[in-house]
Amino acid sequence: MWNRGYRFDELRLYVDGYLDALRHSNAIEVYLIHRLEEDAVRYLRDPSNFEAVPLPEPETDYY
Repeated sequence: MWNRGYRFDELRLYVDGYLDALRHSNAIEVYLIHRLEEDAVRYLRDPSNFEAVPLPEPETDYY
């Protein structure tokens, strides 16, 4: 989603909505939802997850 142009605020809203849906549906245990929320927030707050990584140049064969 980051590569599609969504930024931190939009990603956080998406995660919050997903977690609220899990809470409302009682699909999984509450403690698992809390663990997922902690992991998601930790991932979103780490700037190294959103650094642009240059793609490797394709190798060309010169004969």
